[in-house]
Amino acid sequence: MPDYGERSFSSPSASPGMPEGWGWVAFAGFMLGLAGLWNVIEGILAISESRVFVGDEVFVFSDLNTWGWIILALGVLQLAAAFTVATGNEFGRWIGIGAAGANAIGQLLFVPAFPLWAMSMFAVDILIIFALAVYGGGRLRTSV
Repeated sequence: MPDYGERSFSSPSASPGMPEGWGWVAFAGFMLGLAGLWNVIEGILAISESRVFVGDEVFVFSDLNTWGWIILALGVLQLAAAFTVATGNEFGRWIGIGAAGANAIGQLLFVPAFPLWAMSMFAVDILIIFALAVYGGGRLRTSV
């Protein structure tokens, strides 16, 4: 039996020269940007009263137009958070966690307008929070 050594069983994110968990943080930054872009588009569609959403849903408060503005603002916040996560500093990590948390709550309140999409965005936000909370801290900045 050939000896494959320890290298064949190492984590895929443990690349030479890169700290442990860098893949999760890159994933979180990319998904923050993508979710922010989706939310900006979704917010614009809701504000313009597009036929994408059902017209007679009941929201926690206000109407589809108000929720469109809220989702648009959350999208802009997520885009800004994606850029701060890309810088790799601790402040960017916390902005990313806050933006993903705020969007998770906003998506749960947006469920009457588009249920499957809102729950999918909620799941993405949970993954972003996990990645930044577990792998985005001081361990990422330590050299290998």
